[in-house]
Amino acid sequence: MKNSLMIVFFAFLLIIIGGGLFVILNKDPTGTAANTFNTVAEKVTKPLPATSEGSETEGSIVPEGWRVYSNADLKFSINYPKTVYSQQGSCEKQVEGQNTSYRFKTAQVPVKIFEDTDGIFIYPEFRNELSGAKTVDNVSYFSSCEKVTTTLSWLKSETKSWHIIAKSVPTKEDLETFVQTKFGVGCSVGTMTSTAANNKVYDVKILGDGLELGESLCGINYIYVLKYVPEAKMVYTYDLGQAYTFAKDTGGSEYYDEEMNNSFQPIF
Repeated sequence: MKNSLMIVFFAFLLIIIGGGLFVILNKDPTGTAANTFNTVAEKVTKPLPATSEGSETEGSIVPEGWRVYSNADLKFSINYPKTVYSQQGSCEKQVEGQNTSYRFKTAQVPVKIFEDTDGIFIYPEFRNELSGAKTVDNVSYFSSCEKVTTTLSWLKSETKSWHIIAKSVPTKEDLETFVQTKFGVGCSVGTMTSTAANNKVYDVKILGDGLELGESLCGINYIYVLKYVPEAKMVYTYDLGQAYTFAKDTGGSEYYDEEMNNSFQPIF
């Protein structure tokens, strides 16, 4: 009988000690027992997904028919259309009197980003080129048409429009130097106006030297964009050319260029 009582007593003592240890070990710093559902996994902050140097994404905030390109190293993002109408998008064979010839036909072409070390090109993915020319009565006729894939090397040698150049400019003196290097030694920084889309981005006007175009050392006769972001210590420039580049329709009466320009955003 005495042994049975001793067994019951020690069992009861173990239950009391075990319960006390559970409360102590699960007591939070405020003095109340911690919720046993608050596991370690719930308290660990999840790491953000890694981002590449340049990426092309489609999201809910991007308008339908558009993509957004972002580059963390060059500290900017910009929207661009998925497709545009290009005068060299296709070809068709035509009968012209006694002769036949391939002629360009406007068609939709996908738009692609071409990354370079200090910026990007935005350009149609391919174009068509005519060959096999012969001339009759001062009119050229072409016997073939070939689809040519756009390459970065071709863009660097042939294309000026929508080549976005990004440069670090730690000081305003560096900004002045950049302007003179890019646009001419007679050029200088003019007025800077914050953009409607982001007041941390400034549209910069370039001041010329006042000389005639043939004599000027700041001869700009095309549409240019120059954006300065002091907080990021970066400057961006790209040319829109003599006219707009990315057509919305076959007739070229509407263009995407202004919407693309307005979508530019810095990345801090």
